[in-house]
Amino acid sequence: MSEILDLFVARARDVSIAEAAPRLGLALKGSGAEQAMPCPQCGGKDRFALNTTKNKWNCRGGSVGGNDAIGMAAHILGLDVAQRPEFLESCGAVLGEAVPDAGEQVSEERRAEICAEAEARAVKAARDAADRDREANSFREKELAKCRGIYEAGVEGVVHAARYIYARSGLPIEHVLVHCRSLRFEPKLTYWHGKDERGYARDVWCGPALVLPFVDDSGELIGIHQTWIDVDRAPKFRPTLYGLSKAGADADREDRAGPPTALWPSSADLDAGLYEPLATKKMRGSKKGGVIPVAGELSATRWVVGEGIENVAAWLAAELAEDTDLARSTFYAAAGDIGNLAGAAARTGRFAHPYEVKTDAKGVARPVMMPSPDPAPDRLGEGFPLGPHVRELLFLGDGDSEPVWTAAHMARAEARAELVAPGVDVTTAWPPRGHDWAEVIAMALRGEAA
Repeated sequence: MSEILDLFVARARDVSIAEAAPRLGLALKGSGAEQAMPCPQCGGKDRFALNTTKNKWNCRGGSVGGNDAIGMAAHILGLDVAQRPEFLESCGAVLGEAVPDAGEQVSEERRAEICAEAEARAVKAARDAADRDREANSFREKELAKCRGIYEAGVEGVVHAARYIYARSGLPIEHVLVHCRSLRFEPKLTYWHGKDERGYARDVWCGPALVLPFVDDSGELIGIHQTWIDVDRAPKFRPTLYGLSKAGADADREDRAGPPTALWPSSADLDAGLYEPLATKKMRGSKKGGVIPVAGELSATRWVVGEGIENVAAWLAAELAEDTDLARSTFYAAAGDIGNLAGAAARTGRFAHPYEVKTDAKGVARPVMMPSPDPAPDRLGEGFPLGPHVRELLFLGDGDSEPVWTAAHMARAEARAELVAPGVDVTTAWPPRGHDWAEVIAMALRGEAA
């Protein structure tokens, strides 16, 4: 190579992946180091990823990657770096410059071939994306139909369901029956877990369950929340179910799931972590952008929102006891989980936990990173729906979760609410450390000591 080309290549090798990305048409979002996106070469949704801090890129679709911008450019443009003209073309792409006259130029024929290949890939990627969208839409429609079927098959006003709400929250049974109009009861709801030998979803148990809807901002059902119950099993009043853990699978133990028996699982297996408790709360359909109505109307200007149904029902019980008119004019809702309550986090603003650390692969203790307390401004619609008509919003914090992690989420929930409903008066009520509102309020209403 001439000195001009030597310098050209040396300059290209110094270009970082972060610098090259926009020159190659890769749109980076925010300032986060980790970026995932469709691959310009083979499509997908997030199969192409790069890390601007580590200066690495990879494509899961083509099982290729590297730690230089030149190789990334070659992959994106369909160039072969083993061929000198195409290697130089890759260098020019990362620099945003034409190859110097002293270098071997890609022939017009080869350039036309590369363009044709790129167009063919783009057409195929668009076709594949359309196929995936159709499949995803078909799945969502089928899942939504199942959700509607489960919810509509449930029975309203069942005392058995109201007993669970009372036991967990202190909300009197007669108030549950009057105010919790979206609550449904299914005496024998199937519990699905894992797959059978043919690869189909496995029915491991069925039992009594509460079913409530996830609704969007117009009140349309988009999913359901299911809670299996056992009103004779304090303190959570939910059944005990076990399933094979990862450790059990690695140990080649029997893939079994369901309620315990006299012989299964053994105490030794439980102590060894070979079987583990299964969740007795499940969501189906979509929760993102949805909320679970516990009592009241979406049109109310005052909202009380928490993670779980029980905490919200407990707050309803307390407000009914103190100010019936206030309670009757309030919308009480559950977000399902803290992620849907807080919404998507900004890429910036992550911080180190003040005292929790974890040991990395090299044995170095590093602080555990907490999610940003700031919302992602371009993803505000991913949390629960909050109409601009809402003037007062009360969040119910959780006192028995990790406090720093929870506080970061609740700060983000408040900040998001102020962006979604400008002018809203938003606060968070925190229970005593180590407790949740359902426990605290239920005991207070019954005159019990915490």
